[in-house]
Amino acid sequence: MMRFMQWLHRWVSLILIIQVLLWIVSAAAFSLMGHHAMSGHQYMRHVHPEMLSEQAPQWSLDEVRRRFPAADSIVLSNVLGYPQYQVKEGTEWSYVDGHTGAAWQTDAQLAQAVAAASYEGPGVIVDVEAIERSDEVIKWQGPGYRIDFADDLNTRVYVDAASGQVVDHRNTQWVIADWAFKLHFMDYSGERSFNHLLIWSAGLFALWFSLSGLILLVRNVAQGDFNPRRKPTWLEQLQRDEKPIASSCGGGGTCGLCKVTFDNAQQPAPTAAERVMLSEAELASGLRLACQHKVQASDKVELANGDVASHTLNLQRKRDLTPSIAELTFSSSQPLTYRAGQFLQFKIPHENAVLERHYSFATAPTDDGLLTFTVRHMPAPRSGVPAGIGSGFLCRLKAGDQVEAIGPFGDFVLTEAQERQQVFIGGGAGIAPLRALLQAEKQAESPRPCKFFYGARNGSELCYVDEFAADEQVDYVPVLSESVSEDWNGRTGFVHAVAAEWLRSQDLSNLDVYVCGPPAMLKATMDMLAELGVPRNQIKFDDFGI
Repeated sequence: MMRFMQWLHRWVSLILIIQVLLWIVSAAAFSLMGHHAMSGHQYMRHVHPEMLSEQAPQWSLDEVRRRFPAADSIVLSNVLGYPQYQVKEGTEWSYVDGHTGAAWQTDAQLAQAVAAASYEGPGVIVDVEAIERSDEVIKWQGPGYRIDFADDLNTRVYVDAASGQVVDHRNTQWVIADWAFKLHFMDYSGERSFNHLLIWSAGLFALWFSLSGLILLVRNVAQGDFNPRRKPTWLEQLQRDEKPIASSCGGGGTCGLCKVTFDNAQQPAPTAAERVMLSEAELASGLRLACQHKVQASDKVELANGDVASHTLNLQRKRDLTPSIAELTFSSSQPLTYRAGQFLQFKIPHENAVLERHYSFATAPTDDGLLTFTVRHMPAPRSGVPAGIGSGFLCRLKAGDQVEAIGPFGDFVLTEAQERQQVFIGGGAGIAPLRALLQAEKQAESPRPCKFFYGARNGSELCYVDEFAADEQVDYVPVLSESVSEDWNGRTGFVHAVAAEWLRSQDLSNLDVYVCGPPAMLKATMDMLAELGVPRNQIKFDDFGI
């Protein structure tokens, strides 16, 4: 529950931060424009009504009263000096010609004259359009006329057909101000009101943000996180001591890489994050996440990967497997022992810092000691956004260049002492650890049956396709999701969907599943396996999205 609260608190804070920025921007617009500019009345002439004695209506007030006995009010007005009675009955208004007593009529010519009389700018009339309504005029429903003037502000004058009166002036600055008001008051639906669903939702979001923030604050205070003398977490302590320990989430408990073993007589209680990231068997064996527990004097902690060390890697050769994935083969400055499925933490120099990137071994351990990795080059998604830093650095290396790395890390390894069929589902650069696992399985004394589903967008993106197609020990099923050529006779669609078809006909209790690939593919596959009922303890995955 606390983990979900943290996740939702972060996303709600993002929404609120965006709205705060909109408030700041819109408020700045109000300050810079000023009231007069926002009104749209820059070129509006303010005309004083003529004296009643000068209007001289021929139709008397008594006649108006006889026609409208239920009138609440009768106002004598004028349109361009021509008398007009405005009669209100309840919420309805009637407009009467002051000379004839007939209902008032406004044609395009009169509307144009009325608009021109209300305008004192440098422009001239360029268009007169009959309209039924306009979103630019609040609480006004036509029919009426819109008269456009050719000036620097694109002034528009709205004239009501029923009364012949000017409804309002609008221009470009008014439109900008109107959008600023929408952003400032969250009136994206255009209801011109605070009383709408969006602002209710925003209030609930703000309430949730405040309450969840208070709960998280109380928890952090209770844990001593704001105490300058607080004890560090084991992850912080091991990093200070320059011990080789992996982490990709900064201590948030979301990557699951900083595993340590507690040998205490009384092991610390598992946290919510650990129950998500670690299996029951791992928890029972004393395995915990170093970021979740503070250093205690009585603790006895061992790194889960005891053979981790720093290595200087020298690039021996490089080749392109696909247009976007390269294979890099290194030698190490000292012997490196690893298991298929594990990874190294590469130290990537960038400006004045050193970044960490994880890459899995693409082969099982070899006699020559060479270390092979696959790297997907991440191009810039759009102009102004940099390309992938880690992949860009590694793909630019030339034979003889060196790079520092730490490892090996990870427990994405083959199950042991089980005779179940081994099923591998992967996509993209997820080929690396799966290829290493398949090689390790084939090298076993009694290799188990292996089924390998591998997905790519098109045929040119299939890594090691000839190698797997010729391998008689692996039942290889390549799947293409896009750009299928006419000569392709293999499976098409999403790799997890093709794997699901096969799994439905299998004994799910008699197989182990290994999954690795892009985040979207990994999530879809894990959801599919859960839906089919594959036991969780028979599934292993390597998350490229950490």
